[in-house]
Amino acid sequence: MIAIKEKKMLALASSLLVVLVLFIGSSSAFVQSHSSFNVNNRNSSTSTSSSTSIGIGAFFNEGKKKLVKSLAGEYDATAIQDRMNGLIDAEPVLMFSFTTCPFCIKAKGVLDGMNAKYTVIELDTDPDGKAIRAEMADIVGQTSVPAIWIGGEFAGGCNDGGMGGLMTLEKAGKLDGMLRKVGAV
Repeated sequence: MIAIKEKKMLALASSLLVVLVLFIGSSSAFVQSHSSFNVNNRNSSTSTSSSTSIGIGAFFNEGKKKLVKSLAGEYDATAIQDRMNGLIDAEPVLMFSFTTCPFCIKAKGVLDGMNAKYTVIELDTDPDGKAIRAEMADIVGQTSVPAIWIGGEFAGGCNDGGMGGLMTLEKAGKLDGMLRKVGAV
């Protein structure tokens, strides 16, 4: 019963976000006035384009964070943060994941292929999963998974965030050394 209620709430929130984005997206003045980022000082058309895309991205990210916090319901934020920080500090390699997420599966495949030892917390099956995901918004500024820490440092997800993500680190030839440094391989 709760899962159906949450799905309906998520569908309603998603619909509202789409309507809001369509309304706001047509107003570049809103995006420019609400964008705290200015990625360059080039000509005005380039600057406006960058501000608009970053403004919309920031808008979606903030909306997603609020939605995830709302879906988490009431929880003890201090206890969740303590659990997360304890895991991040104690585990050489830690991944917050969803069991069916394709990016999580890909990241696990990379680590498995390297015979790495790592700890996975599946947020879709863990009793604190929704609260952990909500607190990730404050800790790393994102709610997406996978979220991977190596040696207590946020490495990112599969392809982005933190240090660029697991795939970026692997392609740059840095992942093996990082895993060796923390004794995971």
